[in-house]
Amino acid sequence: MAPRVPFAGTLLAALVCLAALAAPGVASAEPISLTVDASGVAGQNVVFARERVPVPPGPLTLYYPKWIPGEHGPVGPIGNFAGLVVRGGGAVLPWARDPVDLYAFHVTVPPGVDHLDVSMTYLGAPFGNYSSNRLASSNLGVIVWDQSLLYPSTLTMRQAIFRPTVILPDGWKFATALTGARRDGNAVTFDDVSLEHLVDSPLDMGENYRRWTLWSQGGNGAYLNAFADTPEELAASDAVVGHYRRLVREMLAMYGARHWRDYNFLLTLSDVIPGEGIEHHESSDDGAAGNYLTDAPTLDKGADLLSHEFNHSWDGKYRMPAGLYQPNLQMPYDDSLLWVYEGMTQYYGNVMSWRDGIRDAQYWPDHVAATYAYYDNEPGRNWRSLLDTAVSGPFLYATPRLYGAQRRQVDFYSEGELMWLKADSIIREKTNGRESLDTFAKAFFGGRDTGPEVVTYTRDDVVDGLNAVVPYDWNGFFATWVDAIAVHPPDGFTAGGWKLVYTDQPQHFVQKGNFWYSIGINVDDGGHVTDVRFGSPAWKAGVGVLTQIAAVNGRGFSADVLYDALVAAKSSNASIRLLLERTDTYREVDLAYRDGPRYPHLVRIEGVPDRLSEVVKPLAAQ
Repeated sequence: MAPRVPFAGTLLAALVCLAALAAPGVASAEPISLTVDASGVAGQNVVFARERVPVPPGPLTLYYPKWIPGEHGPVGPIGNFAGLVVRGGGAVLPWARDPVDLYAFHVTVPPGVDHLDVSMTYLGAPFGNYSSNRLASSNLGVIVWDQSLLYPSTLTMRQAIFRPTVILPDGWKFATALTGARRDGNAVTFDDVSLEHLVDSPLDMGENYRRWTLWSQGGNGAYLNAFADTPEELAASDAVVGHYRRLVREMLAMYGARHWRDYNFLLTLSDVIPGEGIEHHESSDDGAAGNYLTDAPTLDKGADLLSHEFNHSWDGKYRMPAGLYQPNLQMPYDDSLLWVYEGMTQYYGNVMSWRDGIRDAQYWPDHVAATYAYYDNEPGRNWRSLLDTAVSGPFLYATPRLYGAQRRQVDFYSEGELMWLKADSIIREKTNGRESLDTFAKAFFGGRDTGPEVVTYTRDDVVDGLNAVVPYDWNGFFATWVDAIAVHPPDGFTAGGWKLVYTDQPQHFVQKGNFWYSIGINVDDGGHVTDVRFGSPAWKAGVGVLTQIAAVNGRGFSADVLYDALVAAKSSNASIRLLLERTDTYREVDLAYRDGPRYPHLVRIEGVPDRLSEVVKPLAAQ
């Protein structure tokens, strides 16, 4: 895939990017020294950084990272970047931000100066779509290196070599995929590393820390590193840790090879800083609620968090779409293959949450039914293709979640999951169960053991890989389910022996308070409407988002009250009357709806082999 000239930046910046593509270049003999001082982060949510940058004399441009790996967009939190001071030869040097490329800073290096000393501040406040307010609580923190550095525009991210150091708060421990840690008091220095691998290796730190060995072989290992706001939140049972040991074995059994030396799950447990799930080659930056490891329903709800990000070490990091592997962190991504990168990972992230035993296998059909039914009742699919949701990823990630069903917001994840389930069903049916999508995954993402390296691919490579497993019109398959507007989502369960029905009974993943499939609204426990399905009874009655349901048929709102009203309306001619409040204004609307509560389920088809259940059966030895 041909690289593209950046759509933002000066002519100079564009020429520098193109020059980096045309010639391999040479890394500087001396690394860029980077020190991130997080010693006061617990109280102030701010870190200070300083660099010593080897430079030649003359004009120089320094870049702040813009297009962030794993974020799939230009979300480098430039608005939180402050306090920039550049010194050379003992003097403070003037700098100027590029008026077009706001992530570029120009400075002139005086004759005889061979180093710049750069200092900067990162302010851990919410900024746009970037989870920058995830920086720290009082007892734990996350260092994402790209937030606190600049690099010369003349170097690619593979040529720019850094020597990173972090200064921790007193008494805090740390975990990271970076190697060669040398601790001197609260300062920890790591081996020299390219910018590519530095931004791929965040660091978690905190006062309350536990580390479990999940797998080891020949000097390599996989580890769960958990940091929590309280010691009690680290009290994971042997059974919970055992599921994650099983996860590593299941992933290795499927792929047959690994592309990491050691793998570190970095998990923050906090009700203060928001959750996270960002993939890296030899680690993942995961964040969940404080009770994630100690409360079974909370773990079940987010059971695919670690398995999703772990899967990315193979799908997304080792094998990466060509349009996402740019020479530096300023050039735009081509996100058009995110239905592979994220869609197949969504599929395997969920599948592995059953194979590793965190979720009960009896609820796998409920998950498939819930996922299919949502996208089958999504009005946005009538105007936007799945491909367009991937291409539009850089702005869809940042758009409000309100009216998400009309936007088709990042559907390449879960509708991508449905598409790969259908591909799996085709392979299983055509080979009578001898092969599956696992066969493709092992060949395409597995191969042989390697360290962290990148092998790019194109759409044609995916088609060729699938044809090597089962000859089929895979080009036509993707044309139907990715490129074209599909009225219904891909059905990967009927051939596997199941069919979709709706009943008045809730299921594991569609609870009693879900009214999407009846009157067409999503509503929280307080009655706040978060989405309305266009064309639904609620929509026709004039219900919109940013509205609160204050009462149902004269009774104060609760999910049970609305559910009972749906049941009663099924056997009467009365409308369902809602009292709505918005911006201190009240109004009543009547819903003309008589079909009662509706919830999606899968039921078995007699006489058809149950191949759907085969999908989540463990592969690794018990």
